[in-house]
Amino acid sequence: MTARQLRWQDPEGLDTINSIVKKLIPNWTNRLHAVQLELVSAILDGMDLLCCTATGEGKSAAFSIPTLVLLEYNKHPNMYVAGLPTRKRPIGVAVTPTKGLVDNIARLFAIFCCYTHEFRTTFTSFQN
Repeated sequence: MTARQLRWQDPEGLDTINSIVKKLIPNWTNRLHAVQLELVSAILDGMDLLCCTATGEGKSAAFSIPTLVLLEYNKHPNMYVAGLPTRKRPIGVAVTPTKGLVDNIARLFAIFCCYTHEFRTTFTSFQN
């Protein structure tokens, strides 16, 4: 009989996510909301998601936190429950419709105390 593979959506995974967020972003008093935690854990488990919510509902945190979680989890594996799915070199890519949103996301990452390499390009036309 093989051991069950842990998932980020399991109680141990959710606790690990919350622990890492609390450690990395101590000044973020709101923490992850339940919906954000659900999205983050699903992303970490490799699920494809579509999230449609109003402005200010926390979508940026929901897609940025998984990268931070994996970086911390990989850097300090002995501090967290073993066996959760991970990626050796996690990255995050955000495609946004406006430069203003890019600026907001870059500010969010600065609050989260992580490096962002801003690469902005504007799609002006597409020719076959």
